[in-house]
Amino acid sequence: MTIINKVRETIIANKLIEKGDAIIVGASGGPDSQFLIYALMELRKEMDFTIILAHLNHLHRKEADFDESLVEKTSEKFGLDFRKKSASMDDYAKKYGLSSEDAGRRLRYEFFRQIQEEYPKSKIAVAHNLDDQAETVLMRIIRGTGVEGLRAMDYRNGDIIRPILDIKKAMILDYLNSEQIPYAIDKTNFTTDYTRNKLRLEIIPEIEKINPNFKESLVKLSEIATDEISISDSYIKNIYEDIIIQRKTDSVSFDKKAFESHDKAIQSKLIRRAIGEIKREVRDISKENIDTFLKLVDLANGKSIIKDDLVFLKSYKFYKLGLIKEKSQKGTKQISIDIGEEISFGEKRIRVRQVSDFSKKHGRNVEYFDRDKLTFPLQIRYRKNGDKFKPIGLGHSKKIKDFFIDMKVDKEKREKIPLILSENDIIWVTSFRSSEDYKVDPSTKNIIKIEVYDED
Repeated sequence: MTIINKVRETIIANKLIEKGDAIIVGASGGPDSQFLIYALMELRKEMDFTIILAHLNHLHRKEADFDESLVEKTSEKFGLDFRKKSASMDDYAKKYGLSSEDAGRRLRYEFFRQIQEEYPKSKIAVAHNLDDQAETVLMRIIRGTGVEGLRAMDYRNGDIIRPILDIKKAMILDYLNSEQIPYAIDKTNFTTDYTRNKLRLEIIPEIEKINPNFKESLVKLSEIATDEISISDSYIKNIYEDIIIQRKTDSVSFDKKAFESHDKAIQSKLIRRAIGEIKREVRDISKENIDTFLKLVDLANGKSIIKDDLVFLKSYKFYKLGLIKEKSQKGTKQISIDIGEEISFGEKRIRVRQVSDFSKKHGRNVEYFDRDKLTFPLQIRYRKNGDKFKPIGLGHSKKIKDFFIDMKVDKEKREKIPLILSENDIIWVTSFRSSEDYKVDPSTKNIIKIEVYDED
């Protein structure tokens, strides 16, 4: 089987690309992304999709300009739309207290999302290969992962696709060299300063002396874990739905006898699933956290166990897992949100994006702002005593309390309305009024769209 046919099989088997898709390729100029571009070009005619090359210059290496030029030449060769942007990952990392790697990733995906606004049926293609997958699995094993962590990277994660995840790095390099396809070399990949590089350059080669197919074995382990998790999830889902007696936005209640009829392993899975339903993610929930909650089974009725913003309550007829009201509403700590992110806050979901234009006719749950007037990340919190802002159209500042009175907002609802802030300035009392100081006007060049909607 040729390498291109192998990519074709991966795309078809995992339904990564459909007719009419716009595929935004994260094009770094390196061998993997260059191969991805050439492979997609081979398959474009038969699959009927559009390719856009997106290159973000991180301003991190001396060779950065060469990398950018190489991608641009590739786009010219194939007549592809080419988008480029420069942004310092080091400055971004320093500003937000991130690692350089994480900063680069955030900047790239922010850039990709901006391009997506122009294409209603678009996906982002990234060039992770089989070696990357193997390294990810091994790195997680070393750090102490559970079964979930063995899944590593999926072929598709929402609108992000990985068409060459089945291709080994050696095969990619052989193809590029035999076809005389140019590619850039990142010299930092050959230093052992980073954990992943140390695995790639030192540890894996030593293990391959014992098992030459070690990388394939790691990937196979990941595939087996994925299958096992799929079976387990299906089984747990059926039990979960059977024992639920009530579900709300911020809580789930189980039938007491039904919950206690299952062993500890099943109970752990049920609690984890409930946390995922309430909080939308379980990344910060460890096995130790779940074990702590399970101690409740041996306690008396009416007792509860609290972990951060979650409380697990035992009653005579049910167990209830929910968000603590004081923390999920007025007591919720101030949190940050950046461009391209979507988060839960109390009973709301909040999403921030950069867009190319805005609609003057939009609902109460959508608002637009001049990006150049804002400081990121934005902040989200509930109101505090003395809060003021300048409602659009009013021309002067007004206390939030007085604003709510004027708008006839019930007292119990006032504590549940998220406020969006840029540094210390309130830019939007969500679903009511935005600030005059941050509005979009004829001089605006960059537009930010913020959406706030109820949790499902």
